[in-house]
Amino acid sequence: DDDTLTPNCASPHDGLAPKMLSAIFRVYTFFLGFLYPAYASYKAIESDATDDDTQWLTYWVVYSMMMIFESFADYSVFWIPGYRFAKCGFIFWLASPRFKGAIMLYEKVFKDALKAAEPIIDTVAGSLAKGDINTARAELSKHVDVDKLQRFGSEAFEKTMSAAAEASKMAQEGLAAAKEAQAAAAKKD
Repeated sequence: DDDTLTPNCASPHDGLAPKMLSAIFRVYTFFLGFLYPAYASYKAIESDATDDDTQWLTYWVVYSMMMIFESFADYSVFWIPGYRFAKCGFIFWLASPRFKGAIMLYEKVFKDALKAAEPIIDTVAGSLAKGDINTARAELSKHVDVDKLQRFGSEAFEKTMSAAAEASKMAQEGLAAAKEAQAAAAKKD
């Protein structure tokens, strides 16, 4: 039976079940990542309390950092098996007022980094708001090798995709060999 050879970590491109699971994770991630936090943010704005304002402002900062990371990763992270599932769990932890994951992550990881980068970000944002791209690029160039970042970002993406393609080819060859061995064993019986 061909189903016995299907790996548990099948690609989202293999069969209907993984595609449906991927779609469910996308809807769940959208709900958890945007709809619920947007509504909770609205409720926080309308309430007299300030602790909920801090929770949701912090959530949006941390969530934005996650989106920035994903964009720099050139979507290669989506090839990691279980990434969508892990992202759903991570977003749940971030958004949950019970766990306060966004506040915890902000305090332990992002706060000091953002404080250090604040003058640079303010200068670049101010330049961009005025439409002065050259000044923004010059300010960034003082702190980051922009050309190198663009070059190595693309190079890293290419290497990741090549490795993923090679791994996929090896897995397909392994499955084909297993099917052949299974067919040969069935002929012997």
